Amino acid sequence: MQTFSLSIFAPERRLTQDEMVKSFILTTSKGEVEILPGHADMIAMLDTGRFSYTVEGKAPVQGVISSGFVNVESGKVKVIAETLELPREIDLSRAKAAQVKAEQMLTDASLDEYSFKKYQLKLQRALIRQQIGGAG
Repeated sequence: MQTFSLSIFAPERRLTQDEMVKSFILTTSKGEVEILPGHADMIAMLDTGRFSYTVEGKAPVQGVISSGFVNVESGKVKVIAETLELPREIDLSRAKAAQVKAEQMLTDASLDEYSFKKYQLKLQRALIRQQIGGAG
């Protein structure tokens, strides 16, 4: 089975470095991308979303990632993320409370465009955290 090297970093930790994986899924600013061995070189901005990678013979590793970038070059994938969380690290009650607050704020007709976008992103993060946190 073909593999490629994956490294995932965030300011507070290194999740994996030079791990040989079969596939990697993450959310970029252009949508969800699956990277497989032989993927074309690319650089992309990350959006908040799930990530998942597979190592042969092991259960997939998944979590939530927000902002940053991914670089695919010569069979190596490097991710620098603003934040990343694994399912066991997600506080579901906190994520649900964040969802409720964001939904309430989004009903406020006096919100300016910046604030509206900010609460949309908070709602998106809360929903993704619940989805991933409930799975793990």
